Amino acid sequence: MRIRLSKTFTKSVDRLSGKQLKSVLDVIAEVKAAPGIEAIANCTRMAGYKNIYRIRIGSLLAFLTFHVEIVDGVVCFLFLVPRGQAYTKKVETELKRYD
Repeated sequence: MRIRLSKTFTKSVDRLSGKQLKSVLDVIAEVKAAPGIEAIANCTRMAGYKNIYRIRIGSLLAFLTFHVEIVDGVVCFLFLVPRGQAYTKKVETELKRYD
């Protein structure tokens, strides 16, 4: 699958180091190699959204949107936030905007 990284996601990844950075890069590589959204480990569709999914990466949650095009799928990584901040009003409003 093809992937796109949002500016917010890229900034969050730039602040990581060590095991967390390696885990995020491994997940991005796994998504790139996956034939479909069902083949991605720890990927769950968010309740109340059509195209928003989350992937748990240790103590972080990566929010992504999955758009199906005619040729193949495009996965856009939107946010990378700690689990404690993942379900705040601010993040929910941003996710609804992308859905």
